[in-house]
Amino acid sequence: MTAANVKLVKTLVLAFLAIWLVFTGFPLFFMIVTSLKPVEEINRMVPTFWPETMRPQNYAGIFADPGSLKSLVDSLIVSSANTVLSLFLGTLAGYALARWVRGVVGENLAFFILSNRMFPPVAILIPMFFLFDATPWGTDSYVSLIVLYLVFNMPLATWLMMVFFRDAPRELEEAAYLDGYSPFRAFFKVTLPLVFPGMISVAMLCWIFAWNEYLFANLLTGTTVKTFPVHIPTFTLGSQTLWNLVMAFSLVAMLPPVILFIVLRRYMVRGLSLGVVKG
Repeated sequence: MTAANVKLVKTLVLAFLAIWLVFTGFPLFFMIVTSLKPVEEINRMVPTFWPETMRPQNYAGIFADPGSLKSLVDSLIVSSANTVLSLFLGTLAGYALARWVRGVVGENLAFFILSNRMFPPVAILIPMFFLFDATPWGTDSYVSLIVLYLVFNMPLATWLMMVFFRDAPRELEEAAYLDGYSPFRAFFKVTLPLVFPGMISVAMLCWIFAWNEYLFANLLTGTTVKTFPVHIPTFTLGSQTLWNLVMAFSLVAMLPPVILFIVLRRYMVRGLSLGVVKG
């Protein structure tokens, strides 16, 4: 390849990256700009791409309603508890599928478990409402959402952990048995540390799903428990939606997953790359 061709390829790649950056970064930019606008400016027919009057007070205004902070706390409780349960159960099930249930039976069983993520959630919306309404804790509770989200997060956690455990060398466990380790101790001391980055990746995927989920949260909660996606539509004034407050609150709600990803990015990259390279 000549120098001219190399330069052309680099130019095309840079042009593509620039276009990609515009398309991916513009929504976030417009959210930040809108969150700083006054009400009069967000109602204009022709949108402005920079606030004529800055109103950082919008961020204080979203917490004038005590329900705003409570909705974030509710989301944190539901998503964290569901992630812990999904990771715990998915890790045990994934290990069992990877070590003991192999062959055609194991593949079919693993695919059947993962298939729960393939059907449209709206298909079970009404049945799930009546099911949880008949339980002792009812619908408007933390338990309802935590258990319901297991239906979607646990299959994903099981499938991914099964793949990670299959890539973990079985010989290390056998060596641990020869050293006198019990299966339980070998699992926690030898195997689990090998797939720890994968566990972090699975935990992040489960946590983000539970953090952002709206459909079931809107149906099953609303009084005692209200997660932040359900709280966002309440930023209205009569028949008018206060988009500046909606954007400000959405940006605040983005902070926890962004902070988590920054803190755990090292494990995320390693976890998502497990099994990519085979020796």
